[in-house]
Amino acid sequence: MAKFKDILFDLDGTLTDPGAGIVRTIRRALDELGVAPPARDDLRWAVGPPLREIFVRLLEPHRKADLAEQAAAIYLAAYAAHGAAESAPYRGVEPMLKELRDSARLYVVTSKNTATAERILGMCALRRYFAGVIGNGRLSDKSAMVRDLIERERIEPNAAAIVGDRAHDVAAGRGNGLFTIGVAWGYGSQAELEAAGAQRICSTPVELADFLLER
Repeated sequence: MAKFKDILFDLDGTLTDPGAGIVRTIRRALDELGVAPPARDDLRWAVGPPLREIFVRLLEPHRKADLAEQAAAIYLAAYAAHGAAESAPYRGVEPMLKELRDSARLYVVTSKNTATAERILGMCALRRYFAGVIGNGRLSDKSAMVRDLIERERIEPNAAAIVGDRAHDVAAGRGNGLFTIGVAWGYGSQAELEAAGAQRICSTPVELADFLLER
């Protein structure tokens, strides 16, 4: 039996590695707005946070923060057309999900657009493991998405956990009374997850499965 009845998973940096497609699409959106994009290696931090947060941070130094929503719209169209295809599942994720689905209900809660998230999960052969996929276009607070899922699916927060690689995943779980698990194989650092208050940090999908299945 799983340690929790319901387990919520982040997508980017937790189940799949979307880095190349996200960074390429961010740079394309900035270029279309006439803003010189940072080097690819300088955009690693931008994998995971909501789009508005990303583009405000990138546009503020150019005094163009008011273009954040326009940049997000450009990004969403380009990512759906091209960037999503560059995502790939992390090694060990599918076997982990296969073990967990027999003992718990699994969900994906992502800041991505729901249709794009569904497409990525389908391409990566992971969709069948989840009872639901919840996204919002990467423009709003993840805590609100988790709260909505809890209400719609009648999830008991004290019997549920959230799994993610960034501080905002941990914050969304803590704000809704879920057990919070950080994963160290994604785009957030151990220090970031610890500072956010993750109650457990796992280094590999095998370690995460062992913890969740109490082995």
